[in-house]
This record gives sequence, C-alpha cells and structure tokens, in this order.
Amino acid sequence: MIAPPTNVLCRTFFIKAASYGTAFTLEVDGIEYLVTARHLFDTEAAEHEVSVHVNNGLTKLDILQLDFGRGEADIAVLRVRQRLSPQGMDLEPTVANMTLGQDVFILGFPDQMYEDVGMHMNGFPCPLVKRGTASNLGMRDPQELLVDVWSNLGFSGGPVVFSPLDKPKVFRVAGVISGFKLYHEPVKDKDGNDTGMYVEVNSGFLRAYGIKHALTIIERMAANPPSDTSH
Repeated sequence: MIAPPTNVLCRTFFIKAASYGTAFTLEVDGIEYLVTARHLFDTEAAEHEVSVHVNNGLTKLDILQLDFGRGEADIAVLRVRQRLSPQGMDLEPTVANMTLGQDVFILGFPDQMYEDVGMHMNGFPCPLVKRGTASNLGMRDPQELLVDVWSNLGFSGGPVVFSPLDKPKVFRVAGVISGFKLYHEPVKDKDGNDTGMYVEVNSGFLRAYGIKHALTIIERMAANPPSDTSH
C-alpha cells in the first residue's frame, strides 16, 4: 500500500473558522474550491471568517463564496481569492472502485498538531496521516462513509482518500470527515447496577460524508458565480 502522495498532502490545510479543523482543495472546471466540515462554522452568523495556518501563523482568507451542505451532509465549500494548492496536482473526487475492507487514509490536524516542514509545502504545515479500513460503501442517502480508525478532534473537514486496488498509485478523495461516531456507555453504581445514566465514548469508527455532496454544493456555486473574482 502506497502512502498518500504529494498531491494529497499539498491539498490539505489547517484552518480556523468558528472552530479549528481541517480543509482540502478540489479543482472543478479549472476553479479551486476549499472543502471542509459545516460544523466548524457558526451557521447562524451573518458573516464568516476563515483563516489558514501558514508560516507558523494564521492568515485570513478572502472569501468569495461560501455554501453549506443541506440536511445531514456536514460539508461546507468555499471559494477564496488566494490560491492555496500548486496547479497540476489533480485529485479526483469520487468513491468509484472503493472496495469494502480496503485500506483508506484520513488526513488532518488532530488536537492542532502538525508537522512543520518549512518551505517544502510553501510554508503550510504537513498534516498528520492515519490509516483505517473502509467499513461500508456509502449506499444510503445522504452518503455516509464509515472508517474503522481511531479519530481525534481536529480531523473534522479533512479528506478520506484511497487507491483503487487495480491502480495502487492513483489516489481519490471519497469523503469529507465529520467526526467520530459516539456510543452510549452505561454508568453503573458500585454494585454493578444500571444507574440510567451514560457517558458518550468514541466508538472507534469515523463518519465522513460522500464527496458527491461537496460536488453538489460546487454545482450550486458555479451556477451563481461571484461578480468579483479578480486576483
């Protein structure tokens, strides 16, 4: 299994909206979009600010467009004035040919951790990478992907990537990380009796929403482009 290549690493960013998290870029019809998780934003706010971590500090992004996933889809998509990723590093957004039980990778900045690689990534920090197992194929709507991997706060908004088994050097992005699934652990008293209370515990499964929902948002944005896209 080949680890995520440069075109994946250089598309993954440490951001701060209302909360810290992760985002990644996609190219659609020659336009760069920044994809992340909706819950990193205060969706009730009239205005939004997003900053990206670069050169060991936060730089505010100039937002041209911002739209959120509908219903359960925990996805947000931005178009910003700044160019973030190097051109010519394509990353196909699809779950096509993902196989049940295969290795997948998640990338992000858990607990605000990152690798400082200086200018090797144009001043952007390198994300942390974890390997997991594709536990389902996302057949429901909204498309929900489950990954058997221990996740932490901060991966939210990051990509789930994989290689088709017949093309091990090709990476695709299958989904947008929402967070780890929780389960209720009953609280018992000293005699082992159920108290009726519970605590929420990380189940060891990560939830992501299918990248097709991000593409739906991008279609809406492309149909109503901003008037000022000059750089």
